[in-house]
This record gives sequence, C-alpha cells and structure tokens, in this order.
Amino acid sequence: MATTVTNKGVAAVTARWADMVLEDEEEAFEPAVTEVAPDGVAAVETWPLVGRFLTAKLVKLEYMRQVMASVWKPVKGVQVTELQPNLFMFVFFHASDMHYVIDEGPWSFENCTLVCQPVKDGVLLVNVPLDSVDMWVQLHDLPYGYTSSTILEQIGNYLGTFVKGDDRFAGAPWLDFYRIRVAMPVHKPIKRRMKLLKRDKTWCWVSFKYERLHGFCFFCGMMGHTYKFCLKAREAAGSVEQYPFGPDLRAGSRRGPRAVGESWLVPVGGEPRSGEGNVSVTGAHSDVPAAMVMLDQKDGEEEVVAVSKRQ
Repeated sequence: MATTVTNKGVAAVTARWADMVLEDEEEAFEPAVTEVAPDGVAAVETWPLVGRFLTAKLVKLEYMRQVMASVWKPVKGVQVTELQPNLFMFVFFHASDMHYVIDEGPWSFENCTLVCQPVKDGVLLVNVPLDSVDMWVQLHDLPYGYTSSTILEQIGNYLGTFVKGDDRFAGAPWLDFYRIRVAMPVHKPIKRRMKLLKRDKTWCWVSFKYERLHGFCFFCGMMGHTYKFCLKAREAAGSVEQYPFGPDLRAGSRRGPRAVGESWLVPVGGEPRSGEGNVSVTGAHSDVPAAMVMLDQKDGEEEVVAVSKRQ
C-alpha cells in the first residue's frame, strides 16, 4: 500500500512540473530588431536562395561552387554552403544577382538541373519547396486565332504553372512559335504535345520544345536521370529510337554561321571577286578578309565574332 501511495505522489509531482514547464514555453519571445551589429558595423543585406540538383549523384561542393560562380559572375559575389547532402544555400549580396539567377535559368551542373527558390523571411531553409523549375517553353503549330495571351496562359497551366509570356513580340500578327515561361513540376514527366480542340470541334496537335532542357529520360520523360539509369527503360523492350521521348524536345540552338559573309563567298563554278569594295566586318577597307563570322544569338541579342586570317 505504501508503495502505491508513493508512486501516485511521484506521478503527481511529475505532472505538476511538466505543466509548469509548458507554461514557460508558452511565453512568446520577441527579438530586438537592429540594423547595426553589436560591434557597430552595419548589417549586410543579403538575398539567399536554396536549391538542389536533380541527380542522385554526389555533388562535389567545391567544384560546383567554382563552376556556378564562374557562370553567374555576380557583381558582389556569392556564398555557397551545403545544408544537407544535395541541398545548398546561395547567398547573394545584390538583388540583381539573385534575380538574374532566377530569371535566366534553368541552370545546370554536369547536365543536372538546378531547382532553386528564394528564401522568405521566417521560413526554415529545409522547408523551402523545391518541386518546380522555371523554363521557357516554345509552342509550335498553334493555329491562327488561338494565340491570345489568355490561351497562352491556359496552355502554361496545362504544362505546369504559368509564370509569364514573352513580351518582346507582343502585338505581332503571327510567329513561327510562341514562348511562355512555365514553372515545370519536377515530379511529373514533361509533355511532348497537346491535343487542342478548336471552336469548330475539330482538333490539332500543338508541339512543345523546351529551352535549356538538361538531362531527362527519353523513356519516361522525367527530369533528373537518363534512360541509361531508368528501371522502366531497362525492363522495356525496344531500342532508344522507339522511346516516346527524344532529343527533339530540346529547342534547337540558334548558334551557327549566318549569311553575313555572303559578299565574300564565291559559288562553285563562279567567277572570282573583282577585289573592288572589299569591306571588312567593321565596315572599313582592309586587307584582312574575314574567314568566318559566327553569330551567337540568345534571347534576341546577337553577338558577332569575326575569325580572320591575314593574307
């Protein structure tokens, strides 16, 4: 009997102390906000991003941070730290550097897509959702009358989540293809095409091409691995050419020689040039003819690089 009473007394005391501790924990703590560090130095404003790479491989931090910094070239630098395996924090010291990384992506390291998001105030870094990547998608074979901004937004939401359209060609009566920026879910296969039902109840196919699409599987369409490491592809019969996806889903590169050197070319069987009015790439007379001119076009900007050889 004495043992039973003692046990009840201990339990009552334990419960009482537990209640007291919980009461203390309910008191809210509000930190003092200051713009100056304790040593008198003004606090440095930062713009952090949290990101991960779509890969099951080990990402070497030192090599990755060197490569990404050399690609981004942030005007005020960037700090790269590893929070967990394949979870990184990128801290920028100028808002334009962070917006450049977000707006000009997707980026990749060793052909593995980087999925990154800004860190909002008061959010745990490990709780930042990294389930989508923003990329430009080209819409091919859109019929006339179905290219309004409203329809383009609906197509973007069909692919993922519509972010914005390409305003550079706003108001153009017709384009070979239309571009929209879409937050593509990384846990779903990318889409090859869409069956568009028109107003007269007929339908047509609208094809998709993805700009800066990095490693993805030609068999299942998932980003983050290739068909060589896809279990479904290994268990399925058939060659790679028979897989439902392929490299044609990548938007074609715009790099290559253009016709800016046409005036220096002599057709097969044609007469040599007279030599009069030789004009160099810069527009001045010169005895250094251009051997080739390459145009590197990205987002509507053209860069002319002349490769010349002195005679």
